[in-house]
Amino acid sequence: MDNLEFNCTDALDQPTSPTCTTDYGETVVSFAVMKVGGTFAVSGSDGPTAAEFQTAITAGEVVFYRGISNGHKAEQGATELSGDDTITGGTERNDVQYRIEGRIKLIDEAIKRATEKMDRFSELELWYFTNKNYCYGGKGGIRSTPNFNEVIHEGRGNPPYLPFFFDYTAIGPDYAIVDADYSGLTN
Repeated sequence: MDNLEFNCTDALDQPTSPTCTTDYGETVVSFAVMKVGGTFAVSGSDGPTAAEFQTAITAGEVVFYRGISNGHKAEQGATELSGDDTITGGTERNDVQYRIEGRIKLIDEAIKRATEKMDRFSELELWYFTNKNYCYGGKGGIRSTPNFNEVIHEGRGNPPYLPFFFDYTAIGPDYAIVDADYSGLTN
Protein backbone atom coordinates (compact mmCIF):
# COMPACT_ATOMS: atom_id res chain seq x y z
CA MET A 1 0.00 0.00 0.00
CA ASP A 2 1.07 3.59 -0.47
CA ASN A 3 2.62 5.29 2.52
CA LEU A 4 0.61 8.04 4.15
CA GLU A 5 1.97 11.45 3.35
CA PHE A 6 2.27 13.52 6.48
CA ASN A 7 3.62 17.01 7.01
CA CYS A 8 3.25 18.48 10.50
CA THR A 9 2.94 22.02 9.10
CA ASP A 10 -0.16 21.15 7.02
CA ALA A 11 -3.59 21.89 8.44
CA LEU A 12 -5.68 18.99 9.69
CA ASP A 13 -8.19 17.58 7.19
CA GLN A 14 -11.77 18.73 7.70
CA PRO A 15 -14.02 15.90 6.50
CA THR A 16 -17.72 16.38 5.97
CA SER A 17 -19.94 14.12 8.05
CA PRO A 18 -22.00 11.76 5.88
CA THR A 19 -25.75 11.55 6.30
CA CYS A 20 -25.40 7.84 7.04
CA THR A 21 -22.51 5.40 7.18
CA THR A 22 -21.20 3.61 4.10
CA ASP A 23 -22.12 -0.07 4.09
CA TYR A 24 -18.71 -1.60 3.38
CA GLY A 25 -20.01 -5.08 4.09
CA GLU A 26 -19.85 -7.42 7.02
CA THR A 27 -17.73 -10.32 5.82
CA VAL A 28 -14.75 -11.09 3.63
CA VAL A 29 -16.05 -13.30 0.81
CA SER A 30 -13.05 -13.59 -1.52
CA PHE A 31 -9.42 -12.58 -1.93
CA ALA A 32 -6.82 -12.17 -4.65
CA VAL A 33 -3.06 -12.52 -4.30
CA MET A 34 0.01 -11.82 -6.38
CA LYS A 35 3.68 -12.57 -5.87
CA VAL A 36 5.65 -9.57 -4.59
CA GLY A 37 7.12 -7.82 -7.62
CA GLY A 38 4.42 -9.11 -9.98
CA THR A 39 3.13 -6.93 -12.78
CA PHE A 40 -0.46 -5.84 -12.47
CA ALA A 41 -1.43 -2.79 -14.56
CA VAL A 42 -3.88 -0.53 -12.73
CA SER A 43 -5.02 2.68 -14.40
CA GLY A 44 -6.75 4.34 -11.41
CA SER A 45 -5.05 5.98 -8.48
CA ASP A 46 -6.88 4.20 -5.65
CA GLY A 47 -7.24 0.62 -6.85
CA PRO A 48 -8.09 -1.86 -9.58
CA THR A 49 -11.48 -2.19 -11.22
CA ALA A 50 -13.18 -5.56 -11.63
CA ALA A 51 -12.21 -5.53 -15.33
CA GLU A 52 -8.53 -4.93 -14.45
CA PHE A 53 -8.66 -7.78 -11.92
CA GLN A 54 -10.27 -10.12 -14.45
CA THR A 55 -7.58 -9.30 -17.02
CA ALA A 56 -4.82 -10.01 -14.46
CA ILE A 57 -6.53 -13.22 -13.30
CA THR A 58 -6.89 -14.46 -16.89
CA ALA A 59 -3.22 -13.58 -17.59
CA GLY A 60 -2.10 -15.53 -14.51
CA GLU A 61 -0.60 -12.53 -12.70
CA VAL A 62 -3.20 -12.54 -9.93
CA VAL A 63 -4.76 -15.61 -8.30
CA PHE A 64 -8.35 -15.34 -7.11
CA TYR A 65 -10.14 -17.38 -4.41
CA ARG A 66 -13.79 -17.38 -3.43
CA GLY A 67 -16.15 -19.77 -1.68
CA ILE A 68 -15.10 -18.33 1.68
CA SER A 69 -17.06 -18.44 4.91
CA ASN A 70 -16.31 -16.92 8.30
CA GLY A 71 -14.21 -14.26 6.55
CA HIS A 72 -13.32 -11.16 8.51
CA LYS A 73 -10.64 -8.62 9.38
CA ALA A 74 -9.48 -8.32 12.98
CA GLU A 75 -6.86 -6.28 14.79
CA GLN A 76 -4.10 -8.43 16.27
CA GLY A 77 -2.32 -5.79 18.33
CA ALA A 78 0.10 -2.90 18.06
CA THR A 79 3.30 -1.49 19.49
CA GLU A 80 2.20 0.76 22.34
CA LEU A 81 4.29 3.44 23.97
CA SER A 82 3.22 5.34 27.07
CA GLY A 83 4.48 7.21 30.09
CA ASP A 84 8.07 8.44 29.76
CA ASP A 85 8.29 7.03 26.23
CA THR A 86 5.93 9.69 24.85
CA ILE A 87 5.99 13.48 24.88
CA THR A 88 2.64 13.85 26.64
CA GLY A 89 2.81 10.75 28.82
CA GLY A 90 -0.22 9.39 27.00
CA THR A 91 -0.50 6.23 24.93
CA GLU A 92 0.76 6.11 21.34
CA ARG A 93 0.05 3.15 19.06
CA ASN A 94 2.29 2.23 16.15
CA ASP A 95 2.67 -0.70 13.77
CA VAL A 96 -0.91 -1.92 14.11
CA GLN A 97 -1.17 -5.58 13.09
CA TYR A 98 -4.25 -6.86 11.25
CA ARG A 99 -5.40 -10.31 10.20
CA ILE A 100 -7.67 -11.29 7.31
CA GLU A 101 -8.96 -14.78 8.00
CA GLY A 102 -11.60 -17.24 7.00
CA ARG A 103 -12.34 -20.69 5.67
CA ILE A 104 -12.21 -21.76 2.05
CA LYS A 105 -15.29 -23.97 1.69
CA LEU A 106 -15.14 -24.66 -2.07
CA ILE A 107 -12.12 -26.95 -2.15
CA ASP A 108 -10.69 -29.67 -4.35
CA GLU A 109 -7.21 -31.09 -4.95
CA ALA A 110 -6.20 -28.11 -7.14
CA ILE A 111 -7.16 -25.61 -4.41
CA LYS A 112 -5.29 -27.67 -1.80
CA ARG A 113 -2.10 -27.80 -3.90
CA ALA A 114 -2.30 -24.08 -4.75
CA THR A 115 -2.67 -23.04 -1.10
CA GLU A 116 0.21 -25.35 -0.09
CA LYS A 117 2.42 -23.51 -2.61
CA MET A 118 1.27 -20.07 -1.42
CA ASP A 119 2.03 -21.05 2.16
CA ARG A 120 5.72 -21.36 1.19
CA PHE A 121 5.95 -17.61 0.47
CA SER A 122 6.86 -15.29 3.32
CA GLU A 123 5.08 -12.37 1.60
CA LEU A 124 2.35 -11.93 -0.98
CA GLU A 125 0.38 -8.91 -2.19
CA LEU A 126 -3.24 -9.25 -1.02
CA TRP A 127 -6.57 -7.74 -2.00
CA TYR A 128 -9.71 -8.79 -0.16
CA PHE A 129 -13.36 -8.34 -1.09
CA THR A 130 -16.42 -7.89 1.11
CA ASN A 131 -20.00 -9.03 0.61
CA LYS A 132 -20.93 -5.49 -0.51
CA ASN A 133 -18.47 -5.46 -3.47
CA TYR A 134 -15.77 -3.41 -1.76
CA CYS A 135 -12.14 -4.24 -2.40
CA TYR A 136 -9.33 -3.39 0.01
CA GLY A 137 -5.68 -3.38 -0.92
CA GLY A 138 -5.31 -0.24 -2.97
CA LYS A 139 -3.38 -0.09 -6.19
CA GLY A 140 -0.56 -2.45 -5.29
CA GLY A 141 -2.09 -4.79 -2.74
CA ILE A 142 -1.33 -5.24 0.94
CA ARG A 143 2.03 -6.87 1.61
CA SER A 144 1.04 -9.71 3.90
CA THR A 145 2.15 -13.06 5.29
CA PRO A 146 0.03 -15.98 4.04
CA ASN A 147 -0.89 -18.92 6.28
CA PHE A 148 -2.93 -21.91 5.07
CA ASN A 149 -3.79 -24.96 7.15
CA GLU A 150 -4.56 -28.44 5.93
CA VAL A 151 -8.17 -29.40 5.30
CA ILE A 152 -10.20 -29.71 8.50
CA HIS A 153 -12.84 -32.45 8.87
CA GLU A 154 -15.05 -31.71 11.89
CA GLY A 155 -17.23 -34.77 11.61
CA ARG A 156 -20.61 -35.90 10.37
CA GLY A 157 -22.79 -33.17 8.93
CA ASN A 158 -19.95 -30.64 8.73
CA PRO A 159 -18.38 -30.06 5.33
CA PRO A 160 -14.58 -29.93 5.20
CA TYR A 161 -12.88 -26.55 4.93
CA LEU A 162 -9.43 -25.06 4.56
CA PRO A 163 -8.64 -22.36 7.18
CA PHE A 164 -6.39 -19.46 6.17
CA PHE A 165 -5.16 -16.12 7.42
CA PHE A 166 -3.04 -13.24 6.16
CA ASP A 167 -1.21 -11.00 8.65
CA TYR A 168 0.01 -7.51 7.82
CA THR A 169 1.13 -4.27 9.40
CA ALA A 170 -0.89 -1.16 8.54
CA ILE A 171 1.53 1.26 6.89
CA GLY A 172 -0.66 3.16 4.47
CA PRO A 173 -4.17 4.29 3.60
CA ASP A 174 -7.05 1.88 4.04
CA TYR A 175 -8.53 2.29 0.55
CA ALA A 176 -11.99 0.86 -0.10
CA ILE A 177 -12.93 0.70 -3.77
CA VAL A 178 -16.42 -0.36 -4.81
CA ASP A 179 -17.27 -2.05 -8.11
CA ALA A 180 -20.54 -3.91 -8.60
CA ASP A 181 -18.71 -6.38 -10.86
CA TYR A 182 -16.30 -7.65 -8.17
CA SER A 183 -18.82 -10.36 -7.29
CA GLY A 184 -18.56 -11.67 -10.86
CA LEU A 185 -14.79 -12.31 -10.81
CA THR A 186 -13.83 -15.84 -11.85
CA ASN A 187 -10.63 -17.84 -12.16
